[in-house]
Amino acid sequence: MARGARLPDRGTAEPKRVDWEAGRVLYRVHSRKREAVEFNPTPQDHHFGGGRFDSTPNDRYSYLYAAPELTTALAERLLRDISFDGTNPTRVLPRKELEGKRLSQVRLARDVALLSLRSMFDLNAVQQNNDWLVRSEPTEYAFTRRWAHWLRAEAPWAQGFLYQSRLAFPKVSVVLFDRDAHNDLLEATDEPARDLDEPDNVRWIGRRLKPFRVEVGPPDASDGTGA
Repeated sequence: MARGARLPDRGTAEPKRVDWEAGRVLYRVHSRKREAVEFNPTPQDHHFGGGRFDSTPNDRYSYLYAAPELTTALAERLLRDISFDGTNPTRVLPRKELEGKRLSQVRLARDVALLSLRSMFDLNAVQQNNDWLVRSEPTEYAFTRRWAHWLRAEAPWAQGFLYQSRLAFPKVSVVLFDRDAHNDLLEATDEPARDLDEPDNVRWIGRRLKPFRVEVGPPDASDGTGA
């Protein structure tokens, strides 16, 4: 997949809009330091680290990633760098990747307008001739972030992007945007949150990720949690 040599000119996109009604339930995996409905207000480096559609100093906004299906939210957050080694039938998720993380259920508190990137036709409509924008590896995220800024300018009505999950396709994920980390776009549900590093939830995670051929690794003896 190629990303193209440059961004298209302004006004060349014909973005496809999808409206989601208030009340739709979503799942997200996030740091315990952040509330379930709290967006990330931190701009990422222009070139290193960060997520696919995060803000940068070029375009500052708060952002939050979620998914309509629980397993998609888990995969998108936990399996980004987990690969098969060619010798074992399963992949191993290091136990440390669960530390300090929480799974929360939230719902839309009001209607939202999303720019759809779910299909090839949707991508063609925004000058993408393949699925690079939504399927590229994290090494390309400096470029996907720059494209996100261009798309936001092409669709100022968009409160987020709806796209196919790279790690759980053909399921979908969503990234939501707002000016502030604390806003009225989401509200918490009555579903109890799960702290993923608690022993019962570690086993629960293992069952949920089994279809992805993933197992959770043993405790790390060096941190005092081993046998």
